[in-house]
Amino acid sequence: MPGDALAAAVGQPAPHFTLPSVQGPTIDLKSYHGRRNVIVWFSRGFTCPFCRGYMQGVIEGYQSLLAQATEVVQVTPNLLESARRFFRPDPVPYPVVCDPDKRLYAVYGLGDRGVLAATRAGVVSFAVSFTTGDTGPQLRGAWHDVVNRNFLRRLHHHASTALEQGLFLIDRGGTIRHRAVIGPLEPIPAGPELVALARAHVADGQPAA
Repeated sequence: MPGDALAAAVGQPAPHFTLPSVQGPTIDLKSYHGRRNVIVWFSRGFTCPFCRGYMQGVIEGYQSLLAQATEVVQVTPNLLESARRFFRPDPVPYPVVCDPDKRLYAVYGLGDRGVLAATRAGVVSFAVSFTTGDTGPQLRGAWHDVVNRNFLRRLHHHASTALEQGLFLIDRGGTIRHRAVIGPLEPIPAGPELVALARAHVADGQPAA
């Protein structure tokens, strides 16, 4: 993977990546060249109750995005095997890949907003889970991603980091046409908004007029 975060700018070629997906197949960004636009969503992963909600919004608009020759690839900072166990009962229709060391996040210019933001995000996330009846998935997600042989490192990830989210729209030529850096607790666009975003920025793989 390239090491220059400045490469992930609008009008520049999207940094290449090849990662195994939660569903099984390896996702190679270059494989979409000439075939589909790609929305790459760097999320906070399945231990974030907000992200689980945003995923439902993406799923609702997914068929409309496919009709526009636009794929969605979600990147999470979770461990691959943990993610596979978490999503096994309720599979996601679009590709989900894992970057637990957050190297790809850095390549695309996404960073950590620090311990204070992490503490706030953690408190708010658990409060939302407990008040909305989402406690089960929250605890199951934390168990899968923290209680393993990488316990200390994963605990540090969840307790001390506030990873930025990112949304990148890449056209069929492999060029970034839209880039948004989103805070840990800020919403990402829902399905219909993503469809509108694709229509606004790409048309048949080329920049929209």
